[in-house]
Amino acid sequence: MNKIAGIVLAGGLSSRMGKDKATLKLEANTLLEQAIYMLEACSLDKVFVSGDYEAFNSIPDRQKSLGPIGGLDACVAKLFGEFDALCIIPVDMPFLTANECLILIKKYEQYPIGVYYSQSTFPMILPLNRLLKNYLTEVLTSPHNKDRSLYRLLKTLKLKKIKRLEKNVYRFKNINTQQQWNDCLLTHKQISK
Repeated sequence: MNKIAGIVLAGGLSSRMGKDKATLKLEANTLLEQAIYMLEACSLDKVFVSGDYEAFNSIPDRQKSLGPIGGLDACVAKLFGEFDALCIIPVDMPFLTANECLILIKKYEQYPIGVYYSQSTFPMILPLNRLLKNYLTEVLTSPHNKDRSLYRLLKTLKLKKIKRLEKNVYRFKNINTQQQWNDCLLTHKQISK
């Protein structure tokens, strides 16, 4: 049985939003609280927050301003040897549900190289192994920003891509701008009726 840690990537600058996306509220909970509760519903071994949030099991970036790869690096350094894999979601995907993550967790049993959904980098399950650790060390010392893309990680580590249900496409939308947040609030109102 694999020991899997949940990771909420919440260490970004939220520069396009103009305020910390993790603190935006959808009904009673912030996006960060909602993401944590959702991962906890997946019965993972433990849930962590990639970022600096004192009220939660936080793992601050070791190197600042490197985006999701910088957050992954800090999580891998902290959790290596303690867990077999990471179930990773971003804080800014408010319609993602435990069901999408549970499907990936089940698929990970079949594809231990790691899994993600087609047309979306998150959520993803990454094996917490030497290959991942070495990859992160290599890209974080590269002078080229393009080497630190998530797409490069997926391709280099050869994660298995699985199809997502087309009716659930909206669940994979990220919220990066004020307009996208306004659209999110409208969508939430419509699906909550």
